Amino acid sequence: MKPLLFKVPTVDDRSFRVEQDDLSHFYGQLHFHPEIQLTLILAGEGTLIAGDRIDRFNQYDILLLGANLPHVLRSDPDYFQPDSMLRSHSVSVLFRPDQLETNVLGLPETRHLNQLLQEARHGVRLRCREGDQLANQLEELPGLRPFEQFLNLLRILDNLMTNPAREVLSVTAYEQPRRPDDHRRLEQVFSFIFQHYASPISLDDVANVANLTPGAFCRFFRQHTRKTFSHLLNEVRIEHACRHLRESKQTINQIAFSCGYTNLSNFNRQFKEITGMPPSEYIQRYHM
Repeated sequence: MKPLLFKVPTVDDRSFRVEQDDLSHFYGQLHFHPEIQLTLILAGEGTLIAGDRIDRFNQYDILLLGANLPHVLRSDPDYFQPDSMLRSHSVSVLFRPDQLETNVLGLPETRHLNQLLQEARHGVRLRCREGDQLANQLEELPGLRPFEQFLNLLRILDNLMTNPAREVLSVTAYEQPRRPDDHRRLEQVFSFIFQHYASPISLDDVANVANLTPGAFCRFFRQHTRKTFSHLLNEVRIEHACRHLRESKQTINQIAFSCGYTNLSNFNRQFKEITGMPPSEYIQRYHM
C-alpha cells in the first residue's frame, strides 16, 4: 500500500496547477497533499470523505479541500464494472496556501479570502447546477492563459466566499500528519470497509487489517476520525442505502440486507439516527 501523501506533479514554476480528469472512475484512495484543491465535478457521483465527514458527491458539486485534509472521491461501484460506459470528469486547481497568503492575501482587497482558506481546512462544498456562473468559470479554466487563469481563480474564490449556500464539511481540521504509517493504516481500513461493507465486519477483522490489537485499534481509529469504528461503518452503509433508496426499485428490507444489515429494526434505527428520518420518509421526500 503506497503512502497516503500524494505528490502533485509540477512541470514549471507556476504558483498553481490546473488539472482535468476524464476517467472511468476517480482516484479511490484516501489521501492528502500540502496543496489546497478546488474541484468542480463535471460528471460522476459517489462517496465523498473529507476529514471526518462522509457524504455524497454529485455532478456540479464544487469542493474546496484544504492543505493536508484527508479526502477521497470514491466513485460508485457501477463505475468500476468492466463494461461500464460511465465517466468521471472533473476540473481542479491546486495551489499552495503559503504562496497565496504571502503574495496576494495581504492586500486590503483580498483579505476577506483568508476566512475561506480557514474554512477550507475543514473542506467546503457548494452544490451547483448546470449553467451556474461559478461552475462555468471553473470549467473554462483549462482553456485560458495562465494570467487569465489566475484572475479567474481569485474571482472564483471571491464568489465562493460571498455565497451563503457554501457548506463546511468536516468538524475537524487537519495539520500535516506526523506519522505517515498511521495514514497508511487508515487507508487500508477505509479500503477494507468500502470493499466489504455489505458483509458482516467485526472489530477483530478491521484490527487485523490495521495490524493492531482491538483495543489499540479503537484508540487509533477514534484519534484519527473522531468516531468509533461502528459509527463510521454505519455511516458508510447508510450512505449506500440512501443511494439505493433513490435509484433502485428494491424494497427497504432488500436494501437493508444488501448494505450489511441482517435486522430491519436495527437498519431503521441507524438510518434515522444518521439521516434524521426513517427510510420511508426519505423516499417520500426524495420523490416529492
